[in-house]
Amino acid sequence: MSQRMFKADGLVLRTRPLGEADRLVTLLTGEEGKFEAVAKGARKMKSKLAAGVDIFSYGHYTFHRGKTWPVITSQDSIEQFTWFRDNPQLYPYGIYMGELVDRLVSGEEPCTSTFNLLLEGWRLLGSCDDSYIICRSFELKLAHLAGYSPHFHSCSACGTAGASKFSPRQGGMLCTHCASADVISIDKGTIAIVERLISAPLSQAHLIRLSAGQKKTLSRLTSAFLAYHLDLGDIKSRTLLKEYNT
Repeated sequence: MSQRMFKADGLVLRTRPLGEADRLVTLLTGEEGKFEAVAKGARKMKSKLAAGVDIFSYGHYTFHRGKTWPVITSQDSIEQFTWFRDNPQLYPYGIYMGELVDRLVSGEEPCTSTFNLLLEGWRLLGSCDDSYIICRSFELKLAHLAGYSPHFHSCSACGTAGASKFSPRQGGMLCTHCASADVISIDKGTIAIVERLISAPLSQAHLIRLSAGQKKTLSRLTSAFLAYHLDLGDIKSRTLLKEYNT
């Protein structure tokens, strides 16, 4: 972002008050990456910026580079993901996806694929009836974009085929001989589902049906795998998802 004035389409990941009337907004953009920007006067009732700088906003923004942060000089709303505010069951999923991306993207580097994934994920949560499977697919695809995907075809330690234990720490399967205390038992059907969730378009995730046991295994696998390999720290919003059996 070397130019003094610039424009970008962005998703609002979070926002907080700044001073008496301003907001500090964290935006994710495809070309400029993630950065904070000031929306001056956005907390005033008659502010023209207010509607476009709330969390779950998707807009076209114009910025002026300030001394500390870029300043939003104008915004045109493209889409408002209002279902997160209107539906308390969807809200935790939207917050969680945004927080994952916020933790994973470190700064002002192009991240078009991540931007598009979050945009699609937020849209799908408002139109599909299976938020759980959309969320699990999103997690796995996000990890894949970061260069991490589970390895299922042989023991990660010795190469033995037919291993049935998954090690989040190793990022793959372990045979009975090599298995450690933290492994997760996983059957071939669940392995096939995980591979499908990684490879298939996010929009097709809701077509996959899970048993109660597969759902429990998938939740354990994704949570532990992300914790070990993406170094995301404590994801506060994930605790909200436990209320919805995720």
